[in-house]
Amino acid sequence: MLPRVAGSQHHGTHGALAVALGHALLVIACGGDDQAPPSSASALAPHAEASPPAADDWSARLAAPTVPDLLAAVGRPHATIRERVGPHTLTVTTDFALAPVGEPPSAHPKLDAPVVTPQAVHDELSLRWALPPAPSEARFALSQANDHDRGRDVVVVGQTVHVRQAHRAWYHYPRDSDVVELWLDDAQRSVHDALELAAPRLSLRAAALPGAGLEGGPAVEITLGLAEAETPALRAAGPTQGWRAGAEIQEVEGVVRLDAASGAWLSATVDVAYGLRGADGRPLQGSLHLEAQVTPGDPGPIEAPPDSSPVPQRLRYDEEQRQLLDGLAAP
Repeated sequence: MLPRVAGSQHHGTHGALAVALGHALLVIACGGDDQAPPSSASALAPHAEASPPAADDWSARLAAPTVPDLLAAVGRPHATIRERVGPHTLTVTTDFALAPVGEPPSAHPKLDAPVVTPQAVHDELSLRWALPPAPSEARFALSQANDHDRGRDVVVVGQTVHVRQAHRAWYHYPRDSDVVELWLDDAQRSVHDALELAAPRLSLRAAALPGAGLEGGPAVEITLGLAEAETPALRAAGPTQGWRAGAEIQEVEGVVRLDAASGAWLSATVDVAYGLRGADGRPLQGSLHLEAQVTPGDPGPIEAPPDSSPVPQRLRYDEEQRQLLDGLAAP
């Protein structure tokens, strides 16, 4: 899968973007360089889940949405959204920062003592989805890169996947699984992941925007704010998100615009500030800024890279196959 691009690892927060696409959210900065982040398809805490409504029910739910309503709307898979949006271009820019507050640690820390250093990531993701002539002939281009010289590009044309890591050549291989849908879902759910971080202290105010939705239909603009009280049930849960139990959401601002009929998000600006305790005992101050936009319409030509080469395959002899596969690969 195309993992969200990760920055340097540190102690005291979670291990493992987006990100682009990930997202490109907390996970893009806190994982190891070679460690794939958790899928953005991770569920909300069980008591915060919301069942997807019928296709014609979003207008009513978004008129006065709850936080689970909004998370359900922006958390749906790309396959569901593209049925309504059609060909489009999706862009997401994310800035993440996390730094210790207070006196610096000792210049000579004790052996095995955690060392927490400031970190920041600027991540850019772009997805261009064309209208395929048939369901089996998908055509899209997905690119994600950050300012730590990490990035990946993917072009899918029909049943062939072309991939390229930063500063490397293009390679291609047959599309033999639906893993590409995970890449698309990560891009689509970027707004969800930012809102999920703010959810425990998130307040919403909705306003109708006639004519601002898809195909001239109505849209809903939701203004984000900091709720007076925290709702612990809205904290995301999971094996990689235990750090959230000690995180304090301090500020939330932003605006999310959605198509009223389908609930598909069209644009978003999200700012979140939070604090938590670092492994060395010092408080950490974190911030997240996300800007996202979906532009319906022809995304332009999407073609296979002309210099793409087949993924090299190593020739394995029969005896080696027997040893590696316990006799299953060769008679």
